[in-house]
Formats: sequence, C-alpha cells, structure tokens
Amino acid sequence: MAETPGSTSEYQGQTEKITQPTQIVGLLRRILDNRVLLSVQVPGHPGVFNSLLLQLNIEQKFIILDELNPTAGHQLARQAGRLQIHCQSQGVEISFGCDIETGSDRAGIGYYRAPLPTLLHYLQRRMNYRVRMILDKEIPVHLQLDADTAVEGQLFDLSLGGIGLNLASDIRLERGQTLDPCTIRLPSGDTLQMRMEIRFVQTDDRRPIQRVGARFVELGPQQENALRRLVAHLEREMLRRKARL
Repeated sequence: MAETPGSTSEYQGQTEKITQPTQIVGLLRRILDNRVLLSVQVPGHPGVFNSLLLQLNIEQKFIILDELNPTAGHQLARQAGRLQIHCQSQGVEISFGCDIETGSDRAGIGYYRAPLPTLLHYLQRRMNYRVRMILDKEIPVHLQLDADTAVEGQLFDLSLGGIGLNLASDIRLERGQTLDPCTIRLPSGDTLQMRMEIRFVQTDDRRPIQRVGARFVELGPQQENALRRLVAHLEREMLRRKARL
C-alpha cells in the first residue's frame, strides 16, 4: 500500500497524510473524472478486487463505489462492512479506508456508500512517473532516422518525460541524437508522434537488441495531453493485470 514507499530513486519523500477537505475533494475528483481503476482489499482477506469511484457528493459528504470485481468480493465486503482503497493516478499513489453501507441499483448491481474520507495517504512518485510495460500486448514504436531510414521498436518504459525502447536493429543510435518523428502506435489504433533525443543506448550481449532511453523534446499541449491519457490507460491495464494474479 502507499504507506510503504519504494526506493528513493522512484519516490520523492515519504507518505503524506492529507486531512484538508479541499485537498481530499480535489484528489477524489481527479480519481472520478479520470475513471481511475481502484484496487480494493477487504480486511481479513488476502485477495485484491477492482472497483470504480462512481459518485462524489460534496454537499452530503459521501462517496459511492462500484460493486467489487470479481463478484466474490461483494459478499466479503457486505460481511466486513469496510474496505481499503488504493489507486495510482498521474504519478501519485492514494489510499484510504472507509466503512461502507451496501446497496444495489434497479439492475441488481451492487454499490457501496461510504462517508467522504477525512484522511488520505498520498505518495508522490518521481516527477515524470514512469510506467513499465508488463502488458500482454506489445506497443510498437516507429523511429524515423532520416529521409530513407527507419527502424521499428517495442515500448517497455514510458513517462511524460521520456520513453524506453527495445530495438531489434543493427543500426547504432548515439547519445544526443535527435529523432523526429517518433511514432507510438496506440492500443486504440491511433498514433502519437513526437520528437525525442537519445539519452542512452545499451546493447544486449545475449540477443541482437538495443535498449534505448530517450527524452521527449518540445511537446505541444495536444501531444502532452495524449501522452498523459496513454500513461493513465497503461496504468489501469497494469492494475487490472495485478488484480488477476
């Protein structure tokens, strides 16, 4: 959970306890608006379940959480009457506990009503939170070296500040080299293009692969927003994968 920070290279400082109502509402609003996937634990049970924040009622000071998935968690939640929530959003880890009342909508789908939290545990990761690829599907990247030469790679690391690639190519890239464009083929089928500068190149003696790290150069507002959405999408995919393990 967020109360157990990782290494100093990955985190900035220690967990903060957020108690100011305006800050709490702001963070919960971010979770709600971005449809951030929640990892939920039921006290006394080892499993991790998924949920979503469905409603944030500031006037009446309550929140509504979606029924746990897999559904086996729903009965556990009803019995326990309490949940521990954890999520990651834009490089921030947030966790809180809440007592719940169980209900269901007209379609019979369960939900949980809980008081608006008065305490959030907040952990800021490094400035450009980096998502390491552990997904089932590959995300290809196209690099245009010059007018006549291009190489294909696979994404393994991504943040708002830069990218990590595996390249199966004999073409040697150099530190400081600028590539324009770098094209990421998104899971949706769309593409995201940006300019990047090579920061390191590492060869693999066991395989004909170069591992390349680069930083993005002069991102425009649209590019940054698209990149932010991609990082958030991949973050949710990883949470879903972890919940299935």
